[in-house]
Amino acid sequence: MRTRYVKSPEEIRQLQDIYHDPAFLSARSLSIAFESDPDVVSELLPPPLRPAAEPRVSVSVGHIGRSNCVGPFGSSSVNIACSFEGQEGWYCLTMPMGTDTAVTFGRELYAEPKKLAEIALEFDGRFARGTVTRHGVTYIELRGVFEEPLQVVDRPNVSQHYYFKFLPAADGRGLAHDPQLVRVTHRGTTFRAARGEGTITFRESAHDPVIDVPVVTVTGAAFSEGETHTSAEVVATIPAAEFLPWAYGKADNLTVWAEAGLLASA
Repeated sequence: MRTRYVKSPEEIRQLQDIYHDPAFLSARSLSIAFESDPDVVSELLPPPLRPAAEPRVSVSVGHIGRSNCVGPFGSSSVNIACSFEGQEGWYCLTMPMGTDTAVTFGRELYAEPKKLAEIALEFDGRFARGTVTRHGVTYIELRGVFEEPLQVVDRPNVSQHYYFKFLPAADGRGLAHDPQLVRVTHRGTTFRAARGEGTITFRESAHDPVIDVPVVTVTGAAFSEGETHTSAEVVATIPAAEFLPWAYGKADNLTVWAEAGLLASA
């Protein structure tokens, strides 16, 4: 091939192998779980996802030291416990990332609701702090206190995560096609972990309104080190008109930018 924009059959094979089996290694994460308002949780879950038995939410801030697809990056997520066809899993409400490479990879492959953000994680062996900042607002702040040091656990884990894959229509009215429900299976190993107590602070942000999710009771904090491999499949298709109320939460609030632009030109 004369340019690197067009790939040879061997290059295509290599790239498809990476897309098929992404690996996220040397990961460190601060995670805090809480119970929320069941009515809010029910509203946030697009059908056919259903609420889990308890209105559980997990928030994490972490750092991936190595990967086979996007290099190192900071990461965060807000996940809501859910079920699909009787199988428990997690619906991701938002997933800030520290690099544009990580954003593009996950949004295009799995439809993960990723946005570029400033992500910081600190841990001194007892105290941990994780923050996510966009547009000058630190809208997620986690703090953890761990009385015991990290313990070797070497614990395998498997979890299911759900995302909706869709695009807006080219004319801006509705969606280009019926969204696909993508189930991503995380298979990994936690090498070291510690459990402790934590606090969650959500702050007002017009573009990332996680503060709308009430923190009723914090149920625990964990700091962990490990790795994860992911794979995915499409498990359902949803009529575009039915999904539309949830479609716009994945992006920034465009009406805010529109109003700012109009004021600037006035």
